Amino acid sequence: MVLNISNIAIACNNSSNFDSIIKLSKELSTKFNAKLHLILYENTKIDLSSKLSGIDYELETRSSVSYKDLATRLNEINPDLLVLSIKLKDSNEGLFSHSETCKIIERADKPVLTIPGNYNYEKFSKIVIPIDTSFETRQKGPITIVFAQKFNANVNIIGVSTDKGKDSEVTVANYCRQVSNKIAENGVDNEIEFRLGGNITEQTLVYAKEVKAELVVIMTEQEVNFKSFFTGKFSEQFIKQADFPVLSVNTKDLIVSEARL
Repeated sequence: MVLNISNIAIACNNSSNFDSIIKLSKELSTKFNAKLHLILYENTKIDLSSKLSGIDYELETRSSVSYKDLATRLNEINPDLLVLSIKLKDSNEGLFSHSETCKIIERADKPVLTIPGNYNYEKFSKIVIPIDTSFETRQKGPITIVFAQKFNANVNIIGVSTDKGKDSEVTVANYCRQVSNKIAENGVDNEIEFRLGGNITEQTLVYAKEVKAELVVIMTEQEVNFKSFFTGKFSEQFIKQADFPVLSVNTKDLIVSEARL
């Protein structure tokens, strides 16, 4: 399983978890053998030479916080992964609000890893991936596998649907089994849980907290006829409420292997 992540951009400010974001950035650079491009907002000026010793990185500072400014820089940098510090509704720590964050994610063709401004990263040893009834939902599998391999993590698959009917139950079960088999084939331990019926954004959030997830992988897509529950207001709900890192991936940039199983 190969996904090319050789150029990583990190956008943050001097929030309380700045050191942990730098720690994560260094780990990402090391594990993916990637170059870092750090964009520090609000004129954050910190000597990172010792913290990023041995890492290939570039550093720039920006005075004002603007998602449009970041979007412009991303077009120029063209990273394979963006790490973004974001604000939770009850905290001023972080860089962008959840609505600004969603606008950035909508414009990004590549994965975006959001880190709440008051979240202190330690490790990604437990990854949660929600699987619904949409055909495309399995496309989150490849990047989940790569992150699990790089961070030596276990994967918890949660099968979800607003519908508790037999058809939905069978579809979700089949998709979960296919994703689980593919993950296992790549040497990653995983398990499946089903939470059918109810608000599936809430179901996923509750489950992620129950298993103490350190990363949740969701999918974004802007097509009107797209059936995934993580579109539009649902993705905004999830990012707004999640007090842990979320990796948002766009189907335009995904390997469509699982969808052919």
